[in-house]
Amino acid sequence: MKKVSVEDYCTQNFTPLFSREREATWEALRRACNDSALSAVDAQLYYDHLRAVFIQLMLIAVTKSCSMDASSDAHVFVMMYLERHDHSEIDQISKGYNQAFASSGLAPNRDGVAEMVAHFADMLTSDRMQQATIERLYIEFYGILKIFFDDFRSIKLVPLR
Repeated sequence: MKKVSVEDYCTQNFTPLFSREREATWEALRRACNDSALSAVDAQLYYDHLRAVFIQLMLIAVTKSCSMDASSDAHVFVMMYLERHDHSEIDQISKGYNQAFASSGLAPNRDGVAEMVAHFADMLTSDRMQQATIERLYIEFYGILKIFFDDFRSIKLVPLR
């Protein structure tokens, strides 16, 4: 199993996260959904929320797959990275997705990713998103989460200390 530092792992995931190419991919997703409520959302707000979702999904996979030290370092790294790169608003937005995911633990039959999608729909469209869009985002978010879990089949995160 290959050892990767928390900093390297987070950085390798964050570099494309803030790229124009990623924004183009997200615009393609938005067009494919053909949802008037989602289409009306400001592009930067849409990107910031998707970045926050991506970050939370990465942190969920880290928390569930890695040591407590690596998980804690990843959380600190994310907060510091966002602050250093003038993206503190994404850190704030991210907290809502963390709470949405965590709320699923309070009820036995609730899915954390579904709660994140519901939070996304509420925050961006005041729950006016079409059901088909919600279902598509649910599949997309789970796809991202699966990629992170797959990473941890071949790598071991090494804490910073």
